[in-house]
Amino acid sequence: MIQRPPADIGQKLEEVDTPALILDMDGFEKNQKTLFNLVKGRVRVRPHAKTHKCPEVAKRQMALGALGMCCQKVSEAEAMVDGGVHDVLVSNEVVGAPKLARLAELSRRAKLGVCVDNAANVLQLKAAGANVDVYIEIDVGMHRVAVGVPGHGH
Repeated sequence: MIQRPPADIGQKLEEVDTPALILDMDGFEKNQKTLFNLVKGRVRVRPHAKTHKCPEVAKRQMALGALGMCCQKVSEAEAMVDGGVHDVLVSNEVVGAPKLARLAELSRRAKLGVCVDNAANVLQLKAAGANVDVYIEIDVGMHRVAVGVPGHGH
């Protein structure tokens, strides 16, 4: 089934089928250029796609200097890669055989990174055949991940 876009260029705002991403392109481009000019040479920028969930926006961000995109879930990473974004960090742990298999398949089509918070997850990624960069999440006191910092209550 082909899904119709929620709006057409020039359509009246009240006629847009919500939810829909609507950008003021002049403002968007100005903000992106400001960000990338401010950090140029000091930090690497990897925006999170959860705000826009749009590969075209991601590609514009990358054209201005972003090294890739962050996604929270495998399905979001799949949408980015399918839309032409080929450097994605899944900024959450991926568990469960079906999702690990999808991540492994996706790693054959794009440069991927994934966050882990325990050694077993690294072994699961390897067993699934995922060719990914691994980022270790460390609990610095918020108690949201499993790898604790010695002396901080874990």
